[in-house]
Amino acid sequence: MTAMTDALLTWLCSYLLHSSLLIAGLWAAERAGWLARLATGTQETLWRLALLGGLISASLPLMPTLPTLPQATPTEVAHPMVVVQDPAPMRATEVLPAVVEATESARPSAQLGALPIATRLAPQTHDLAIGFVAVWLLGAALMLAGLALQWAWLRRAVRRLPVLADPRWQALAARLAADLRLPLPALRHARPGWASPLLAPGRVLCLPVWCLDLPDDEARAVLGHELAHLRRRDPAWRLLAAVVRALLWPQALNRIALQRLDLLAELACDAAAAAPSGQRLALAQSLLRCAEALKASGARHGPVLACGAASAGSPLFARVRRLLKSDDDTPRERRSVRWGLAAIVLAGLVALPAVVVSHTDAGELLDRVGIDGFNFSGPGGTRMLSRYPGGSFSVKLSGKVTFNDAEDDVQTLTGTLTVREREGGLTRAMVLTSDGQRGIQRTYRVGNESRPLDDAARQWWAKAVPRMAEHLTDPLVRAKRLFERGGVDAVLADMERAIDDLPCRRRVEALLRLGQPLPAAAQGRLIAVAAHIGSGFERRQALQAIAGLTLAEPQQIAWLKAAGGVDSDFERREALATFAPRLLPTPEVLAAWSEAMGQIGSDFELRSTIEAQVAATPQPAVLGAALQAVSRIQGDFERREALGAIARRLQGDEAALVEAYARAAGGIGGSFERREALGLLLDRPKLNVTGLERVLTSAETMEGGFERGQVLLRVAERLGQARPVDAALIDRLRRAGRGLGDHERGQIENALDKLG
Repeated sequence: MTAMTDALLTWLCSYLLHSSLLIAGLWAAERAGWLARLATGTQETLWRLALLGGLISASLPLMPTLPTLPQATPTEVAHPMVVVQDPAPMRATEVLPAVVEATESARPSAQLGALPIATRLAPQTHDLAIGFVAVWLLGAALMLAGLALQWAWLRRAVRRLPVLADPRWQALAARLAADLRLPLPALRHARPGWASPLLAPGRVLCLPVWCLDLPDDEARAVLGHELAHLRRRDPAWRLLAAVVRALLWPQALNRIALQRLDLLAELACDAAAAAPSGQRLALAQSLLRCAEALKASGARHGPVLACGAASAGSPLFARVRRLLKSDDDTPRERRSVRWGLAAIVLAGLVALPAVVVSHTDAGELLDRVGIDGFNFSGPGGTRMLSRYPGGSFSVKLSGKVTFNDAEDDVQTLTGTLTVREREGGLTRAMVLTSDGQRGIQRTYRVGNESRPLDDAARQWWAKAVPRMAEHLTDPLVRAKRLFERGGVDAVLADMERAIDDLPCRRRVEALLRLGQPLPAAAQGRLIAVAAHIGSGFERRQALQAIAGLTLAEPQQIAWLKAAGGVDSDFERREALATFAPRLLPTPEVLAAWSEAMGQIGSDFELRSTIEAQVAATPQPAVLGAALQAVSRIQGDFERREALGAIARRLQGDEAALVEAYARAAGGIGGSFERREALGLLLDRPKLNVTGLERVLTSAETMEGGFERGQVLLRVAERLGQARPVDAALIDRLRRAGRGLGDHERGQIENALDKLG
């Protein structure tokens, strides 16, 4: 049982590591814009390899036919450790397992690839491992059972649907199936809750009510899309993806790969359906009708195991934009490029089995692979690792420790305390062991040799203890003790002496947990401490804690400057979102807020921050500052989303804000996104003639004829509500409609005729 558990845990950990590397690497390439240069088919191949590659590479080492990887010699390994259990019974709160040096024969064989890094799992950790494997297997069994029930229900529900006997649809389907050399799928009416056309298991095409009245060109586009799913065997791929997701549910990144594969499948089917001449616009119109049906009915896309024209992972508007683009904008590459990239990924799959997680102690693993820092407490004791340029400082405690008031030596100890520092190629270590009534036994090493406690050792130890104490002492206990001695100033002074980011952040939080009133000067010192924290995560946590205070204008400005210095867009956005409800709408504070926003480089994070702020404080001054921040967003979709959040807080009669909004919307290059942004402004109830003129100015430069016509039509309809009608504006509206199609111009003229 133990061997089986170890094998399953080893395989699962290896799979999680391999699949995370593959999916995260491909996601990073996508974020960098590299995948956008590749064809849809190439992207789909890479994402499929990323989804299934970890499953393959983690299983390769289990195959007995593979050669064994070379083992490192003992001289290449820096003193592995083994866990030795004291035979005397003891409580978990007392002395925990001691850590001692292993003999040559007892050195472990646990590996990360060919590099021995740790030992067999300690008993408590092994129990946790068994529990984790049990939870994984139980969760997988339940999810697979649910998937099987869902599959059976879908098959049964589809068989009971009424047959679609419409001769027009039957003829169109037969003609397209013959052209594609595919068997004719069965046509059935969709269930009321299925708003999108979909291809169900068993080659059954289900069509909702709104599809039945589509003109022939749009009907051919819908059928062509669904038959493309059938030709690509997407139902089988979808079922395989669902099984992988259920079986390997601990891997959260699989969701990213599945979402990308869903979207790429829809884009590939869109391209196939739009290939015949004149079908691009017909398919785009049918997708827009589908979006309207989904919005009007509030219905779901359809079953997860079915392939629909509007599946949950496919944004309809993005697909419409792609269809309306020219063929010249579609990425293409030679077939050799696709197979070359696939070969590179496959080569990576062959190399990944050299990275295998097996019988590892988590703390030792993190220490060796180069994690910047961590602080972990659990059943096996406390581990702390801190890295700095040129070295690292680590502590391992099994038991409890206290320090003297000066914090330059250990006062009491139960168990074992190991302190190690690597600096400049030299490793120093001190091992302290509780020896009952005889006190604490100390062993000092430099490299692999034991040394006496000379002056150099004492000097190093005197510097190491304060650094260790700030990690191992409870911050709240420390803050209470200092507060009793010297009040808030003593706590702040101790906080300003903190060496590492984590203890500094924890001391900030501890001071706030004291619940003592902080004057403005103390708040300023507290914010200054947070501003000197280098880690983006730790600074964000500290600033979020400080954000709960009632800060005056100078302190808010200082807080915002500290937030602007966070080195991560995500952390900066999270901090600003926490601060949003407390932001003062004064010019100085809003200027500092805008400056902090200017440090955000990601369009998504910038848009999210704007949305959070306008939702929390929708005052006109804040909305004006938000519109200025919108101008920094480069992506059309993100800018439109940010403008939408602002538009919903406008009435339409705020002349300056409406002008700024229309100007920001004019910076959107995509006609579809600009139409959507202007449409949200046209929905405002108090939009006057001046506002309509601003919308018209933005619409006049739109390139897409259909999109421009839709905006002009909305403007003409709103003019009827803005009496008296401005004749000059009507003439300008007619001029803006020149160059549109006859149908769009006719709609605009009909709307203008109603104005009299």
